[in-house]
Amino acid sequence: MLPRKLRGLRVQLLLWTILPLTLLLGTIAVLSISAHRRAMADMVQRVDARMALQAAHTLDHELADRIDALQTTEPGALAHLPGHLFDGGVARYGPGGTLLEALPSPAAWQGRPYAQLVPRDDYSLTPFFLDPATGKYMLLLGVRHGEQTNVGAVSLDGLRVGDLFAHGAGDTDLVAYLVDDTGRVVFHSDPALAGRDFSQQPGVAAVLRSESGATSFTDEHGEEWAVGYAPVPDFGLGLVVQEPWSRLEPPLMNLTLFAPLIAVVAAIVSAAAVTLGLRQVVRPLQALDRQANQLAWGDLGAIQDPVGGVQEIEELRLTLAHMADQVRRYQDSMRDYIGAVTAGQEEERKRLARELHDDTIQSLIALGHQVERTQKSLARDPALVSQRLEEMRGMVAATQQELRRFSQALRPLYLEDLGLLPTLEALVDDLNRAGQLHATLQVEGDSRRLPSELELAAYRISQEAVQNVIRHAGARELALTVSFTPGALVLRIADNGIGFEPPANPAELAHAGHFGLMGIRERALLFGGKLEIDGKPGSGTTLTVCLPDKS
Repeated sequence: MLPRKLRGLRVQLLLWTILPLTLLLGTIAVLSISAHRRAMADMVQRVDARMALQAAHTLDHELADRIDALQTTEPGALAHLPGHLFDGGVARYGPGGTLLEALPSPAAWQGRPYAQLVPRDDYSLTPFFLDPATGKYMLLLGVRHGEQTNVGAVSLDGLRVGDLFAHGAGDTDLVAYLVDDTGRVVFHSDPALAGRDFSQQPGVAAVLRSESGATSFTDEHGEEWAVGYAPVPDFGLGLVVQEPWSRLEPPLMNLTLFAPLIAVVAAIVSAAAVTLGLRQVVRPLQALDRQANQLAWGDLGAIQDPVGGVQEIEELRLTLAHMADQVRRYQDSMRDYIGAVTAGQEEERKRLARELHDDTIQSLIALGHQVERTQKSLARDPALVSQRLEEMRGMVAATQQELRRFSQALRPLYLEDLGLLPTLEALVDDLNRAGQLHATLQVEGDSRRLPSELELAAYRISQEAVQNVIRHAGARELALTVSFTPGALVLRIADNGIGFEPPANPAELAHAGHFGLMGIRERALLFGGKLEIDGKPGSGTTLTVCLPDKS
């Protein structure tokens, strides 16, 4: 259960609208940055892989031209080789590595690693090395002719490796370089860095393990760089490319720069939402709450004034106003009903008092006179005494019958002793004896005794329904059906009288003068039951009363 302070609409509006919106914006920003960084890393990796493949292709193409030249040149004809193919010169070696011929001079070939030639299919080559004669990184290519080997020396410049980075020559932010298998730079977009040991640079250790991929690092100036790397395995080289993230990320994609703007926008949206919520939701609801409190204290007109706000709040107010109107009409109906019941009770008291005075009391007075006369005649005429005693017995019996009728009307004795069905049978028999109409009683289901309060209510409902038929329906026949169902008692009273059109709203029964039906409905509601009226003019009326049995 939330504390009371957290259950207010303002806090709930913040918790369920503003806060999720802010979190959503922040999450979108973070996910966008992460996705963009991953996309950029993938792009750098793909670009570097293509550059590595291009480097390998370029080297293969250049080496193929030079291998063909060495293969087609006979020993002793090295001077006829085109000079641009081998910018480091050519040489011919005999068995045991004896230098037989050297161009441009034997001194240029001193210290070159002829012994490191690694045989391939139809040629051999060395790894790149720093040539002591020229100070350039070179490799040696060898092709055997019998017992002798033609060898050519070519530098990275001669292999046109620089063409690989020609697209970045005018871009001072792009850094690209080749490293050998020790991590030493053999070619760099900045020639001054050639020969440096870059084995500790980001990505170099991975490319020396023949791995390709992308990473990043932050330099001493706080700028973040993207690093892509890929191996050139056939030549023992590794390609590394570095670019600043600011160059890879277009301004509109660099969402980190827009984080303050996003926060400001979120704050403005949040403030606007809170203001709108206060104006259109919170304040109208507070006004509606005040009106509802006045309504609860009985001021049924307090809910009639509009409170403004969103349409749903106004619809809620209209619903409450309709309910208040229904309550007002129900109260009016209850006042009419209570007035009618009070008048009926007073009329019934008058009738009982009149009947007691006119019948029972007069009978008792006459009986007293008879007793007095009998006492006077007791000594003179004993035979007359016997006759008068017989007359007094008849008067006593008639008075008893009249008192029993009053008692039965006030409280049916059969109901407590025998139950509901015998009492209803007596009610039907009295109707048939009176000759007012023909009545029948039908029982459905397994009959059983019910709680005394429920049986009394069922009897009074049946009694009131019968009196309604006698007074208003003009019917000749009446059928009373009692249904015992699991959990309920159902009464149906049907007549073939003049009928009427039942009102759509039960509260209108009293306004229409149907006080008897109003009383039946109120008795049913006291037990959680309901009344259904089925009828129309000229077709009789059927009342169905369902009373729950919770015993």
